[in-house]
Amino acid sequence: MSRSFPLDGAVLGLRRCLSCGRLLLDPRPAPRALPSAYQESYYGAGSRKFIPAIERVVDWFRDGRARLAERLLGGPRGRVLDIGCGSGQFLARLIARGHEGHGTELSEATGARAAGVPGLRLRVGFLAEDSYAPGSFDLISIWHVLEHLPEPDQVLRYSHGWLREGGALLLAVPNADSWQAKLFQGSWFHLDPPRHLYHFNRRSLAQAMTRAGFRVERMSTLSWEQNLYGVLQSALNAVGFPRDEFYEVLKGNRSITSSPRLPLEALLLALLTPFAILFVALEAAFGQGATLECVARRSKPSGA
Repeated sequence: MSRSFPLDGAVLGLRRCLSCGRLLLDPRPAPRALPSAYQESYYGAGSRKFIPAIERVVDWFRDGRARLAERLLGGPRGRVLDIGCGSGQFLARLIARGHEGHGTELSEATGARAAGVPGLRLRVGFLAEDSYAPGSFDLISIWHVLEHLPEPDQVLRYSHGWLREGGALLLAVPNADSWQAKLFQGSWFHLDPPRHLYHFNRRSLAQAMTRAGFRVERMSTLSWEQNLYGVLQSALNAVGFPRDEFYEVLKGNRSITSSPRLPLEALLLALLTPFAILFVALEAAFGQGATLECVARRSKPSGA
């Protein structure tokens, strides 16, 4: 099963695995072409990804995730790994509470912001099974990163090995079977081509984690951090504005006055927000929200 959508004059496709429902970007970018999709502008114009007002909102959600991580750690000093740690602000919160924080990033450039977080132990480069010793961590976070990885199943297996027995996995990905994805199709904000190489639904994500040796404890589809803006930006994309243009304003890459379209987009966002809030609440109430957020525990791999 497949479907296609236009992007910058080209046609990209999504192929669905009939056995589990996972979607794969097709054609898939060559490995040497992927770094060009992560240019400096992708990470925002400043030391943080978003403009200050938006960054404060994101920090509020990071606080909540850090509190969840602490509850899962269940002790005063845990060892935490954040794969694709970005600016390192999630780990900064745990380090400030006395935990040991480790993060990974692909390159020196993408890891520069996290490298400045006091106490954060950063690893740069591709991950391999021996990047960390078995049982090194009490909790691993893969938060909106798995869909970017060329080999997501391999990284899940690595993570299983790096966790102690009973250790926790925090994981989030876009939900390819959400109402948003079905309504907006090629205009859906969370498609994010060509960076998102894979798209998961509830079944395919649960199967991937089970195969890697994890026991899924809970899976939610409600994320106000991700889903609300997803509806708004997808709507702008769908009515014909340049793809994800206003998102560049939120990252500080463009000013609201840099294009005559942007004030109109801001007005439309304001008008649509009440309807988007209702939409996000309804899709999550039916288990069809645009983000899959999971808590899982390390158990023995199937067949072990």
